[in-house]
Amino acid sequence: MKTLKKIVFIGLLVLIACAGVAQAQELYKDEKAPMHERIMDLLSRLTVEEKISLLRATSPGISRLDIPKYYHGNEALHGVVRPGRFTVFPQAIGLAATWNPELQLQVATVISDEARARWNELDQGREQKSQFSDLLTFWSPTVNMARDPRWGRTPETYGEDPYLSGIMGTAFVKGLQGDDDRYLKIVSTPKHFAANNEEHNRFVCNPQISEKQLREYYLPAFEACVKDGKSASIMSAYNALNDVPCTLNAWLLTKVLRKDWGFKGYVVSDCGGPSLLVNAHKYVKTKEAAAALSIKAGLDLECGDDVYDQPLLSAYRQYMVTDADIDSAAYRVLRARMELGLFDSGEQNPYTKISPAVIGSAEHQEVALNAARECIVLLKNQKKMLPLNAKKVKSIAVVGINAGSSEFGDYSGLPVIAPISVLQGIKDRVGDDVKVVYAPWKSAVDGMELIQGASFPEGLKAEYFDNTKLQGTPKVRKEEWINFEPANQAPDPFLPKSPLSVRWT
Repeated sequence: MKTLKKIVFIGLLVLIACAGVAQAQELYKDEKAPMHERIMDLLSRLTVEEKISLLRATSPGISRLDIPKYYHGNEALHGVVRPGRFTVFPQAIGLAATWNPELQLQVATVISDEARARWNELDQGREQKSQFSDLLTFWSPTVNMARDPRWGRTPETYGEDPYLSGIMGTAFVKGLQGDDDRYLKIVSTPKHFAANNEEHNRFVCNPQISEKQLREYYLPAFEACVKDGKSASIMSAYNALNDVPCTLNAWLLTKVLRKDWGFKGYVVSDCGGPSLLVNAHKYVKTKEAAAALSIKAGLDLECGDDVYDQPLLSAYRQYMVTDADIDSAAYRVLRARMELGLFDSGEQNPYTKISPAVIGSAEHQEVALNAARECIVLLKNQKKMLPLNAKKVKSIAVVGINAGSSEFGDYSGLPVIAPISVLQGIKDRVGDDVKVVYAPWKSAVDGMELIQGASFPEGLKAEYFDNTKLQGTPKVRKEEWINFEPANQAPDPFLPKSPLSVRWT
């Protein structure tokens, strides 16, 4: 009997010891443990292959450690882009024209509220399946200097002044990331670091800029977002800078960003940037070399699933990359995910309580309306010409290619409420008593006009397929003319998601 009791007692001790070991083994799940210890504990459990899988924008789940998939890289430049419908605000250049950082903070807070609300609605992201569509990491804001109005992405910026861009960018970062002492609301990613302000040859351009000019003009907005905004991430640029591509520019990503400014977050590449080191810049000959030089320079995460995948693993196996290199990058990426609360129950996280009912709410629409009003810039109102007196006006000509449609610009989401164009707004304002004539801008000089509706008096049958092979059952509607350019038109919820194919008959 004594022997039996002894066996039972020893068994209990073993169970208690095992429970203690199991608890120690799951330190990374302990919400009360210090952040650093939790990250280090998790890193100690990951294989090198699993660590590398964390360094991709579309990071797969690691089921054995209960780590869910996470897709970085949604957009929220002036409203959440996807998935679903959200409140849409004026473009960034319009927000800059408000000269109102308090309003900017309010706008970004609405955006982050709606992002968290949709994330909560989708069961903390478990029901979100599309790439680049998770809702807690945004590639926003754009704080590059807009020096040339011909630059197609000027509307994404806050203009050409580094001080204004820094102030507005910082307010946007703060509004996205929230003010909780423990949790990040959203990861904000100011971009594109640095001196990225042209589309022509943007994959290979190599501006030569003195350090003085960089420090005084091209970098201050980023510096403000890092030092004052505490941005949790930064996106590097495609271009080179003084003969070194930004994707692997150690002076930029380590010396300036981390040592000079004290940046604690992670650096992500512009999408496909590491691959361009081989096929565009031709700076290196192999993707393994691109992976090794990039991660050593301070690039932690690849937007894309190309170089920080098998090539990085291959570089590691060839001793081109060390465990310390991979651990440093994985540590920074994991820290952001932990600060978002992705490893916690959510009970202590105030952002898990935001209701989906706030999305497109009347309060949020009012913020968008105020932003639209404040971003309008009027010229001198000579002779009290404005506002027009509808009772004295007999006819109004509305001129311009964008007057008849709601042009939201780059990285626009689908609005909860139907947008109203300038043309329609004027018609609604003056009623039937005033004749309103629309004169869209049309030029035959370049010889590249889209096929006009006059060529098809009966219209066109348009079939949109959700694949690139014109296969399956299409979405069908009748259209007046061929004008398929979704990037530069108002969002069209009728269109299938890319990739797609279209047949007009």
